[in-house]
Amino acid sequence: MNLTFFDANLCFGRPIRAVYQPAETAADLQRVMAHTGIAKGLVWHTAQRDYAACDGNRLLAKALAGRKNLFGCWTILPPQTGEVITPDFFRRMKRNRIIALRAFPDHHRYLLNRVVFGKFLDEVTERRIPLMLSVEKASGGWPAIYNFLAEFPNLTCILCDLGIWNSDRYTWPLLENYPNIFLETSLLALEDAGIEETVTRYGAERLLFGSNFPERYLEAATLALLHAAIPAADKRKIASANLEKLIQKTQL
Repeated sequence: MNLTFFDANLCFGRPIRAVYQPAETAADLQRVMAHTGIAKGLVWHTAQRDYAACDGNRLLAKALAGRKNLFGCWTILPPQTGEVITPDFFRRMKRNRIIALRAFPDHHRYLLNRVVFGKFLDEVTERRIPLMLSVEKASGGWPAIYNFLAEFPNLTCILCDLGIWNSDRYTWPLLENYPNIFLETSLLALEDAGIEETVTRYGAERLLFGSNFPERYLEAATLALLHAAIPAADKRKIASANLEKLIQKTQL
């Protein structure tokens, strides 16, 4: 079957830790996407984590200009420092086609909690802006994620790079208790029936297609969804419709 893929987890730039054939520029990423049949991407620049969040955010915004099939994620830092979060933050997001946020508390040396981000993330929640947390890439691990979501239970949150070997024991309680939690599929697909069982229990609406490129192969991500033992309508939701719906709800 033919699916329109909107990848929720794409990165470009030259990472500090070498990976096989990264896309160094946004144009390189678009070529990779075209080759593998990815229509749209929600992307971030490796400098947003590995170098400096504020400079990486600027690099990302500049790279996205004129590239209508790419949408951006900005990396956040504590609002108290004024490095990233300024009074015109949300206006700048809209102007630069930034539709989601990312946080790397381990890399950037802060605590992701209500003491630090309370007022800001309350507004993010009201605006329905997705916050993306990578389990593998410096989120503080599952205990920190559980504590964070308990403080912001209505936040729209996308959990990425879930890890393998029974991540359902971590993710299913969150899906059960928090209606605005979504799972990105790049590693979920590596579990035996990981996609299928999650769809059966919690609905296809809770999953977003993602590849985690360049850490993992785009082709592997598309293949897993194309051959998942779920209805075609559910595949279409996961491939692109769910993320499109989240974007439509975002208020900037």
